[in-house]
Amino acid sequence: MGKTSKVVVCGMKGVGKTAVLEQLIYGNVNLKSSFYPTIEDIYVANIETDRGTKERVCFYDTAGLEPPLTGELKGPPQSPTMQLTANQVLQRHYLGFAEGFVMVYDTTQPESLDVLMYLKKDIDRNKDKKEVVMLVIGNRTGPDDINSLENTCSKAANWCAREKIRHFEVSAMDRPSLYEPFIFMTTKLNPVQNKTTFPQLSTLSKLTQKNNRNDAM
Repeated sequence: MGKTSKVVVCGMKGVGKTAVLEQLIYGNVNLKSSFYPTIEDIYVANIETDRGTKERVCFYDTAGLEPPLTGELKGPPQSPTMQLTANQVLQRHYLGFAEGFVMVYDTTQPESLDVLMYLKKDIDRNKDKKEVVMLVIGNRTGPDDINSLENTCSKAANWCAREKIRHFEVSAMDRPSLYEPFIFMTTKLNPVQNKTTFPQLSTLSKLTQKNNRNDAM
C-alpha cells in the first residue's frame, strides 16, 4: 500500500449511502439498523483490487442532496446552466480533492436517479479538468412494484452507458453484492505502474559508465 485514495460517496438523501459503507467495511447492517441523516463522516478502509493487492481508501460519506425541481416537476436536468440551491449540489471542497465519486441512487425511488444526472453535470463542470473515477450504484432498499424497479434500473443502465460510467445494482443488506463495485473503484484508482522505463534507464547508465571507462584508457 502506498497513497491513500480519496473517494466521495454522494446522492440523494435517504438512498442508503451510509448503510452501503457500514456494510462494506464493518458488515453490521441489518433490517433493524437505523442511521441519522449524515452531515459528513469519514471511513478509512483497506480495499482489495482485482490484482489481489490491498490499497487504502478514504471514503467521504456526504450529506444527502435534495431532488432538484424543474418548474413544478421533478426530472432530469433540462438546462446545464440551471441554478441549484446549496442543498442540491455537493459542497465545493469535495470537488477539489476527490479522486473518485461513488454516486448512489435508490432503485425504488426514480427521483434519486434524476439527482445523479444533475450531480454528474455539476461534477463535470467543476472538477478543474482533472481525471476522476466515477461509478453508479443502484441500492435496492426494499420491495417495490417490479415494473417500476425494472424501469428505474433500465433507465440508469442506459444513462450510464451514454456517460461511459460503470453501473452496479446492489443491496446494502447483502454484503457480497458490494464487493465488485468497490474493487472496481479501487483498481481504477491504483493502476499498475509502468516499469518499462527503468530497465532502459539502467541500461543507459551502464553504457555511459562503460564509455567513460573506455575514454579514460
